[in-house]
Amino acid sequence: MSLALIESDTWRLWSEPEEGVQWMAAEVFRDGAWHAVVPDCRPADGPRAGQSLDAPLAAANFHMLPYSNRIRDGRFEHQGRTVQLENAEAHAIHGALRKLPWQVVKQDSQTLICRIDTVNHTDVNWPWPISAEIEQRVDGTTLTSNIKLTNEGDTDMPAGFGWHPYFVRQVNGSEATLTLPVTGVFPDAAGDCLPDGAAVELPPELDFRQSKRLDADQRIDCCLSGLQGKCVIDWQEGGIKLVMASSALCEYLILFNPDMPHFAVEPVTNANDAFNLASRSIESGTQVLAPGASLEATMVIEAEVY
Repeated sequence: MSLALIESDTWRLWSEPEEGVQWMAAEVFRDGAWHAVVPDCRPADGPRAGQSLDAPLAAANFHMLPYSNRIRDGRFEHQGRTVQLENAEAHAIHGALRKLPWQVVKQDSQTLICRIDTVNHTDVNWPWPISAEIEQRVDGTTLTSNIKLTNEGDTDMPAGFGWHPYFVRQVNGSEATLTLPVTGVFPDAAGDCLPDGAAVELPPELDFRQSKRLDADQRIDCCLSGLQGKCVIDWQEGGIKLVMASSALCEYLILFNPDMPHFAVEPVTNANDAFNLASRSIESGTQVLAPGASLEATMVIEAEVY
């Protein structure tokens, strides 16, 4: 494993270009020491921050493209064409590029730019040829990640993408407080993370519009809608706050709170099972890229220490 490190006075971020440019660790500097804010997924013999020994995470953040999260049974209709992806028995999940090697285009102490073109790979679980570029950089207190996705085929293609960052549950012994500026949630009666219909009003237990402690005992895996503004992850007693902003294109947010020493807050451009929702005229964030067209968005995380 050859990890790429970029760093500033405030941030250190390790990524793995050989597997989707996924994050393997990220730390913030406070009070003379580095503190893990995402799970440490680098190889190690002993305990690692945000990790469970029984079910360790392989990555601290991965990139979901050319669609975010899940597609029911791996199947959808697009412009009169039926598309069947692999993994239908468990639903197609987390995009098609996260396990593939990406080419490093540029790397210096503060910037990493990687690119992939699927014509150079076999067995890509997506029928259109695509290319993508991920740029990650740190500058002082700011960590920025930019994704650009391009349809390299000769027909229109449905598209979307998103980030899947996990965060450690505790920093300096402090549990996290969340602020999530969303307006609705997609119903999921079956509990399979696939919406039953259009987004509905937030129930109180999922309403983090006002700052609220994330309960480690509350199991959550939901797709939220109407994301506008900045998400805040604040380990108040630990003295570190992360303020996450994303492009206006990212109107959806996944909140995942498992029985683990980590949780996920994921800004995405499309809802779970977006392409099938769109075929039912349900607003889902589905974009359609003409041949040669691109989709681009940015996630920015500002670290505050106190």
